[in-house]
Amino acid sequence: MAVQKAKIFSEVVEIYSEPDFDAEVMDEVRAGETYFISDKTFGPFYRIKLKNGKIGYIVDYEVEIEGKGRVKAKDLDAILLENEKKIAGENLEEIFDPEEQEEAELFGAPRAGPSIQLINFHENTLGSDQVDNLLGIGYKSVSDKSWSVLGVFKAPKYYETAGAVSGFKLWSDIGFSSPIVMIGASEIRYAATLFAHASVITLTTPTRKYNLQDLTAGLALEVGWMFKIRSSAIDLAIKYYFDKTPYAGFGLSYLF
Repeated sequence: MAVQKAKIFSEVVEIYSEPDFDAEVMDEVRAGETYFISDKTFGPFYRIKLKNGKIGYIVDYEVEIEGKGRVKAKDLDAILLENEKKIAGENLEEIFDPEEQEEAELFGAPRAGPSIQLINFHENTLGSDQVDNLLGIGYKSVSDKSWSVLGVFKAPKYYETAGAVSGFKLWSDIGFSSPIVMIGASEIRYAATLFAHASVITLTTPTRKYNLQDLTAGLALEVGWMFKIRSSAIDLAIKYYFDKTPYAGFGLSYLF
């Protein structure tokens, strides 16, 4: 591969428009952020693809490369001499060819879009453990920091045994997502998020009307398979919710 993943080391790092300390500073990146960089250097610089899709240059000792560690900082005169020697005659546009740019965009850029999820919902209510399959629709974002919102706009069927019922359920979660394995134009990833679950149910019996409201929070773990289709991606995921009573969901998302 002509690209590799790296984490920013210093608090604030300047990104240059060319591999030269006298070049224009086009942007800044911050400690802890991850980016795709070239697997070759241009003098003391790596080529870096920013989150907005622009290409710039970052000093080599300002990144910690995944699986390789951090380059030791050098004396400025040595850096300038190395810079002059290595960039002479280099074609700076060869490092990211179109196919490699697509791969970097697939795994590096945030993606978001509509999603549906079938939840095998479990709940302890009406005097025993109840189960129903609920179909939810929502919106999902997948990147280093992931989040989603999901709504089911129908009450579980098991309430119908007690009377007329209506209501809805909402889920919202935020956390992180990270690739496990990259296979061609696809990746297998995992995510861990904190979620909140709100439920509003209205149950009407022949003798009384009940307003059942509940708000819970917990941890959700997800394993997903995301594969690219042209400029978009399809994400298939299994999500397990550690709620009052645990349950699982099976999701399909269209991300762009």
